[in-house]
Amino acid sequence: MGIRTILFIIFTIILLGCNQRKEQQKADNQVREMLVGDWELIIDKSLVDDFPLEFFRLPLGMTITKDSIAFYLGFYQEKLDSMTGRRMRQFLGNTVPYQVNKDSVHIKSLVTRNWAFQWKFIAKRNDTLQLASNDSTIIRYKRLTYNLDTLPDFDQIIFSSSGCYGGCPILDISVTREGHVLFQGEGYVKSLGFFTGHLDRQTTQTIFDKFRKANPLALENSYAVDHTDDQTLTTTFIQNGKIVKTIGDYGMAGTKELIWAYMLLSNIHDVMHLNPLPYDEPFYPKLHTFTFKRDNFVLPLAKSESFYLWTELKKAKQIDKSFTAQYKLVFTRNFDYWGPDPNEARTHKYEINNVVTDGQFYKFEFEDREAITYDLGYNFLERNFNTANFIEDLER
Repeated sequence: MGIRTILFIIFTIILLGCNQRKEQQKADNQVREMLVGDWELIIDKSLVDDFPLEFFRLPLGMTITKDSIAFYLGFYQEKLDSMTGRRMRQFLGNTVPYQVNKDSVHIKSLVTRNWAFQWKFIAKRNDTLQLASNDSTIIRYKRLTYNLDTLPDFDQIIFSSSGCYGGCPILDISVTREGHVLFQGEGYVKSLGFFTGHLDRQTTQTIFDKFRKANPLALENSYAVDHTDDQTLTTTFIQNGKIVKTIGDYGMAGTKELIWAYMLLSNIHDVMHLNPLPYDEPFYPKLHTFTFKRDNFVLPLAKSESFYLWTELKKAKQIDKSFTAQYKLVFTRNFDYWGPDPNEARTHKYEINNVVTDGQFYKFEFEDREAITYDLGYNFLERNFNTANFIEDLER
């Protein structure tokens, strides 16, 4: 065999190999294009035999782009709580890169940092995606569609979790449209105490879009499961400096979009840089919320509403001015959590004696220092509530 023949054969093999790789790359890109979208798992009774029942306790969904998959429930790693020794889960994130190779989809795990098989692509018919998790189990996802242009946007979102009979996180987090974050970790979270931080534009947009997809203004004010000892989640939405909605959710009984929005915002503190605040100034009661009290009537604020008031007081001017007090601002115990103090290391700079207000001015009177008066610049009660929100004080 002559040298020319040998070179021709080698060149032909290389050319065929390049064409095969191009064809395979084209086929892989076509799979990627079919995967792109927002998807929710279709619960099939046959899946129960292949997955534990707790696998379906929360709705499963994901957003797939051409280079990443955002799993709405996220990825976690077990840790031990430094205060109590109890197990707690640390959030690692929810978005991973992926690769497609001959219909097989591999993701890069946030837990192991290694590439691992996730599914085999089977088909996409209309708005239904079919994937195989193993040789015999076919799972189906239905496409989710949202028109964000028709859904209300917000300037600030405040999320709070109460804790439970167990190791549920106790926290408050406020994020503004500009990405400014104020965070309080009260228990069963990595960061205990008060912190500030800033989110990048993309993460901020993702958080706000998730809540917009839930369309909070069209939802009920409260949701609840029918068992005891669970946690209460409250979320407050701010438009133009005013509370437009607060949703209470006992045990994650809310809509699927609401739950998916919780998962990212409630865990974002684990994957962002936080700067500690040395003290809770203004004074904020540990394991308590704010309640306005006047005569025999009270207005208890939800946990997220209390933290919202604190974020407003934190921006307020300190003034030396007298005013006519109309209300007391008292502290109501967080009755969802009955265990020992999970953050014993947190102490107040000063011991509080009394807080009085007219809605705009707030005078904090201490046992061991001079009083401090804050001016919000507006009346918090008149802007966000009305007299019908006050109820009779049954504990008077």
